[in-house]
Amino acid sequence: MQKAKGKTAVRRKGKTGTRQSVGITSLQVAILVVFIGGWELGANHGIINKFLFSSPSAVVQILINQFRRGTLMDNVQVTLNETLVGYLIGAIGGSVLGLLLWFSKFIADVSMPFIAAIGSIPVLAVAPMLIIWFGTGFISKVVVAAFSCIVVALIQSYEGTEKVDNDQIELFRSFRASRLQMFTKLIVPASMPWLMVSLKLNVGFALIGAIVGEFISSNAGIGHMIVVAGASFEIGEVLAGVVLVMLLVLAFNLVLGAINGILRKRHLA
Repeated sequence: MQKAKGKTAVRRKGKTGTRQSVGITSLQVAILVVFIGGWELGANHGIINKFLFSSPSAVVQILINQFRRGTLMDNVQVTLNETLVGYLIGAIGGSVLGLLLWFSKFIADVSMPFIAAIGSIPVLAVAPMLIIWFGTGFISKVVVAAFSCIVVALIQSYEGTEKVDNDQIELFRSFRASRLQMFTKLIVPASMPWLMVSLKLNVGFALIGAIVGEFISSNAGIGHMIVVAGASFEIGEVLAGVVLVMLLVLAFNLVLGAINGILRKRHLA
């Protein structure tokens, strides 16, 4: 009887959660439609200055024209490659380093102030120097992208190891588990929520780093497209570049969300 009541309660919660999710999504879509529709109407009726703010239809037409010419996919591919490699080095590498700091509290305490100091440096301040060191090609953009997210990933993952339940650690110790066993069987799985938050945050940071590198020196990429358009006061093309950036971040987050869902299912199983 109690099991039946429990299942009914879970179903009700599931239905309520689904309704709330649908309601939130519907509201988000409605806000977006109202915003874009108001912008378009305002631009067409002279309420909004098209030279300064362009219009949604003009931005879409620019993207279509660039796609037909082939420049759209070329720019996206360049920025995507820079972001992906920089993200793998910075976000994934930083997360691994942060997890490994769990093995030595002493090293973590000594290094953390220096790590935090490096993390406080704006990427725009060091990007010119990194490009001078690593050249104006692909590698320099990767380094800037990696620099943008490595510190956040490192600190976030280490914080995750610090939040592991002490009772669980003591339980592992009572069974005489080695530190390596404790690390692989407890610390890493328990830190996964922190790691996933870090990975999602660093998508934007890595993309910003790649684009900042393209702002300073490049001959292709979304950042290059935005800089050239801004220099010639083509606001529509600038906005088209901004739209591409948002779409890339959205695509990255969808992939990470799917990976997170798979990991949760495996953990529950």
